[in-house]
Amino acid sequence: MATAAPPPGYVAPGHPHYQHRQMPRLGPFNPNKTHDDPERWICIYPAYLNSKKSIQEGRRIPKDKAVDTPTFEEMKMVLDDAKVDYILERKFYSRERSKELPYIGRFRIHLKDKEGEFIRPEFDTRESVMLYLAEKIPMLKCRTNPKAGGSDHHGGGQGGQQAAGGQGGGQQGQGKKKKGKK
Repeated sequence: MATAAPPPGYVAPGHPHYQHRQMPRLGPFNPNKTHDDPERWICIYPAYLNSKKSIQEGRRIPKDKAVDTPTFEEMKMVLDDAKVDYILERKFYSRERSKELPYIGRFRIHLKDKEGEFIRPEFDTRESVMLYLAEKIPMLKCRTNPKAGGSDHHGGGQGGQQAAGGQGGGQQGQGKKKKGKK
């Protein structure tokens, strides 16, 4: 028996572009909806975890537990690893000054089932989810082992200091450029 071809735009669950849920059309908050409906899920922005922000700028956890400029990709990796059901929306935090790509993202996280019971006992409040994210983001591979491109930048700066320190080669090269311009 032949199987039907998947619909256009279908992405298999193991694929990197797979999203946990289709993006539902979310309406306004309604108290008659159950906790299982996405309108009742909690919302978390990356700014809530950012140690560079003040409380007035939107940080929601203590500064000593916060993370240095978290991105939505890092939050997504941690939530995927924890197998938490969420929806990633293309929204900006209202207090965010920069409208660049790393600052985008609002996560709607599913905490309670239809009866109002917590799905996972370790995530019983919005703060517990934020503290879990702030604890796990620094342990990600992209944070512990930065790309080689970033270390080359620092290496170039050290090399320039060595050349200026005792070897006159760096200074002579700069002098020649100045003489050639005159």
